[in-house]
Amino acid sequence: MRRGVVIFVKYPEPGRVKTRLAATLGAERATEIYRWLVAEVFARLPEDLAVIACFDPAERRTEIERWLGSVAGDRELRFWPQAAGDLGARLERACAEACAFGFQQFAVIGTDCVEIDAAIFDETWAALVTSDVVLGPSEDGGYYLIALASPCSTLFQNIPWSGGRVLAETLARAAAANLAVHLLPVHLDVDTEEDWRRARQRLGFAAEKTPHGI
Repeated sequence: MRRGVVIFVKYPEPGRVKTRLAATLGAERATEIYRWLVAEVFARLPEDLAVIACFDPAERRTEIERWLGSVAGDRELRFWPQAAGDLGARLERACAEACAFGFQQFAVIGTDCVEIDAAIFDETWAALVTSDVVLGPSEDGGYYLIALASPCSTLFQNIPWSGGRVLAETLARAAAANLAVHLLPVHLDVDTEEDWRRARQRLGFAAEKTPHGI
């Protein structure tokens, strides 16, 4: 069975990534942490998964390919520019393209959750055999992973993406569409300085191995 993961990623330009971290740590330090998070997420992916980097902005493709090529290891790695529109439109398009690409099972993730690991993907693939949707809830009310048995636009349209009810709204949409949902363990997304400190403590990252020892 052909399996893959689509990772949403931005070019690490100060002022355009990790803005909530930047509010307290500064844009340069927040960008360093973002680069570290991306590398850590890639390192935690199962080696046998094909990876699609769904990137933004489109005009930075060359730099993004060079950057991610240095952290992806020997994995199969492809690049797609993100679609226009809000996060829902971009997620919907990514899921449709993953199916068209030939993935029989796939998941879409970001780069904020460094607690993701091979066990999460093992559970995801097993759950997709009997469930229509797999969601990885994050502590802030969103989700760090979504996997579908087939594309379903209703899960992505008119969702309040900026609030803390993303997961709740998605679950309500799934229930209305009679979709079977499997929930993965709840994990932490790193958005703020406090999240960053908690992630380091929870996973036992040594200060000297993370940006600025934060």
